[in-house]
Amino acid sequence: MFAFSRFLIYFTEVARQGSLRKASEVLHVSASSIDRQILRVEEQLDMPLFERHPSGLCMTAAGEILFNAAKNWQRDFGRVCTQLEDLRGLRHGHVHIATIDAINRGFFSSILQRIREDYPGISFTLTTMSNIHIANALTAGDADFGIMLNPQSSRELLVKSFADLRLGIVVSRHHPLAALESIRFSHCEPWPFIVPAAPLMLADPLEALINSSGIRLKEVGRTNNIHMLRSLVRDDVGISLMCWLDIVDEYRRGELKFIPLIDTVLKPFTLSLCVAPQRQLSVAASMMLGQLELFFAMIESEEALAGKEKKHIG
Repeated sequence: MFAFSRFLIYFTEVARQGSLRKASEVLHVSASSIDRQILRVEEQLDMPLFERHPSGLCMTAAGEILFNAAKNWQRDFGRVCTQLEDLRGLRHGHVHIATIDAINRGFFSSILQRIREDYPGISFTLTTMSNIHIANALTAGDADFGIMLNPQSSRELLVKSFADLRLGIVVSRHHPLAALESIRFSHCEPWPFIVPAAPLMLADPLEALINSSGIRLKEVGRTNNIHMLRSLVRDDVGISLMCWLDIVDEYRRGELKFIPLIDTVLKPFTLSLCVAPQRQLSVAASMMLGQLELFFAMIESEEALAGKEKKHIG
């Protein structure tokens, strides 16, 4: 990048590769030229940036500090370039989104497609992470915003929008329970049950339901993968506990039925659109954020409509 010195370009590549020779091959610059630049700065700093071994180069503590600073400078400069493009009215930019695994479904892809149609100059990176890693990515500036489930209250996170998601029993469309409008957990005792296991967040409310109801589940299997859980229920291996968001695509296709649980021990999951409050978003990220806020409103309204349709059918 033109804004960075030759030394920083050489230094960061050597740090990544751990070798002058490999950095030379990537940069198409002689290894001796790269080494001279690094030695000159080491002399100015009066401390080594690399430990030199026969097997390669290893960063010192000073090198680690400089390498992390260089990554931050490059990331900040990328944001500046995006903002300058926004000022020119190009409406171009790249947006980094961190999400939980449950959100990466067909219905979310359709939202992103609509955003791309409205703003064709905007591209995005979509990364699936756990809640804690999303929070870390937001505070570190590695993501513009994140979609999290039940985020912990924190000064480092600001919730821009949220949707409450009911928990219920999910069955195949042919299951005898599929006609019910609502259900108590105790009514699940006779039926083969697929247990959602940790680290799925469904594991905690399931334990609370078992403890409060006192029933013994007819467990036929367990999985810590939400995709496998959906497949097992769809194939009638058993019924299970999920939130509405987990099956929205299958619900729309008529493959799975969602029966809301009415046990008072249950609290809904909260899907949240979060940002780091100290972060200044680019125009591209702000536009996409606005569209996703509309998406959150749609989630709650569609879930409510699904409940009404269920009641009408019943």
